[in-house]
Amino acid sequence: MNASDQDSLKLSFRDVAQQVLRYHPSTSLLASVDLDDLSQVIYAVKAWLDLQKNKGWLTIYDNYDNPKIPGILDPSAFDIRQFLPCSDQGSIIITTRSSRVSQGYRVHVQKLLDIKEGLEILSNMSGRKDISNDVDAIKLVKELDGLPLALSTAGAYLEHVTTSFSDYLRLYRASWLKLQKFSPQLSSYEDRSLYTTWQITFDRIKQQNPLAANLLKLWAYFDRQDIWYELLRHTSSADDEWVQKLTEDELSFNAAITLLSTFGLVDPDRSQQFRSGGYSVHSCVHSWTVFVLNEEWDDGLARLALHCVASKIPTEAQTDSWILSRRLLQHAIRQERAILKNKMDMKGMEWALDKLGILYAVEGKPAEAEAMCTRALESKEEALGPKHTSTLDTVNNLGNFYAKHGKLAEAETMYIRALQGREEALGPKHISTLDSVNNLGVLYFAQGKLAEAEVICTRSLQGREEALGPKHALTLDSVHNLGTLYFVQGKLAEAEAMYTRALQGYEDAVAPEPVSLYLPALNTMILFGDFLSQTGRKDTAKEIYARALSGYTNIQGPSSKRCKQLENRLQALEVASTESEIEQNELAEPGAAKSRSFK
Repeated sequence: MNASDQDSLKLSFRDVAQQVLRYHPSTSLLASVDLDDLSQVIYAVKAWLDLQKNKGWLTIYDNYDNPKIPGILDPSAFDIRQFLPCSDQGSIIITTRSSRVSQGYRVHVQKLLDIKEGLEILSNMSGRKDISNDVDAIKLVKELDGLPLALSTAGAYLEHVTTSFSDYLRLYRASWLKLQKFSPQLSSYEDRSLYTTWQITFDRIKQQNPLAANLLKLWAYFDRQDIWYELLRHTSSADDEWVQKLTEDELSFNAAITLLSTFGLVDPDRSQQFRSGGYSVHSCVHSWTVFVLNEEWDDGLARLALHCVASKIPTEAQTDSWILSRRLLQHAIRQERAILKNKMDMKGMEWALDKLGILYAVEGKPAEAEAMCTRALESKEEALGPKHTSTLDTVNNLGNFYAKHGKLAEAETMYIRALQGREEALGPKHISTLDSVNNLGVLYFAQGKLAEAEVICTRSLQGREEALGPKHALTLDSVHNLGTLYFVQGKLAEAEAMYTRALQGYEDAVAPEPVSLYLPALNTMILFGDFLSQTGRKDTAKEIYARALSGYTNIQGPSSKRCKQLENRLQALEVASTESEIEQNELAEPGAAKSRSFK
């Protein structure tokens, strides 16, 4: 029975009546019925199924996706109960995409989880045998992610062409809608195709909750997995008024998500991996949102998605920032392609490029980070000019990136440009200018330009003392840096004075919290311990190392790399009998000290 709408279901009853009369022409219940009077036909067929002698029948009401329920004003919705037989001597199956159909025992049909089952459907529909070990066939089945209708559609197409599995996958990714239109209709699904099935559902969703329909369209500009409420919370211009309504409170968002879930388009993530649970769409549904709902690129939705992601990228100081960064990364990757291909208008969104560059750097993707920072710089130079303070911020960030990844010449160029620009725009004593001074001093140290580094680091310390005060954390970072420089230069008295001042300053700055939980202080402890061990004060060095080890154990855990390094230092001090033996055990690690000691 075709239960997609009331008229189709009535016609299905007439088909049943004709079939019964064909095989049982003498049946009195149907023989006298006017087949054009569908109300009589429905009554007669139900009565015939209710006869005690008619046992073991199975009636399937297919595609009952528009149930009449309280609160739904759709005039085409209907109650299927009036079409059901009354007896219990047969069986009834109702297929539906709506979770609001409550008759009987509900069975949620999941996607196929076993790759072998997907390969079997693909093999049967395409007529291609022995594909269980075909690498390309396996890739295609994984891409279609266990959706039987998608697997059947792919098989029906491949049955009539010589296209390989790998070529079909290429066409699927590049020309999804065109491929679906050219795919043969499935005999068991002749009135619909893969993409028109969702279009019918989408039209109903749009009638019931336009915000839910807009959310589904917006989904195309995110990754298909892990959309959550806080990600979409967004305050911007009136152009985004609908998303503000969607996220004005969690109940509004949940109402939209519930409707999408009701129609089987969205699935909740029940893993409880994150405090705020996310929602996902099937890969095929996501392709439909990209190629059908967004057949024409919507720059407004693309910018909205970018704003949502970029504005949530955390700073390192935020609690559990690595968890949030990991959740955002897949959405950033989705948007990066549009950005680098210049599909998106970035005017006014240059800040977002900076944020994406930071995210990539934190997540260990240096190539992507460099490309995004470079794109950010180009956009700001064009929109704001090369000397704008925001442009100079990006220049400085790019210098930080180059320095971290060993591109010291490129870093020097960026740092000098940032310093000169900030001196001109903000003055030589501005905090941002002093930040560039500090960065340049760190770079000169890494390059081995110790004389130049001393001049710059001294300027950094003096400037921060004047601007921020002698006990500010940034001032203490400059004290630490100058102490390390003196240490490497062999100016031991000066180095000890700086390390002592930095450590005492950190202890005062973080009180009443224990200094052993403050990473900058722990870094200073390690370098001060190295200094003490090299100057023959092993017992004092052991005390400093032990304090640092306790702190890193509390913060990073006893198995962390830094804890192991400190344990090795302490062990070396225990077994070494002379300063030369300590050096042979790589206590000092001068090369490593250069790379990690500056801030």
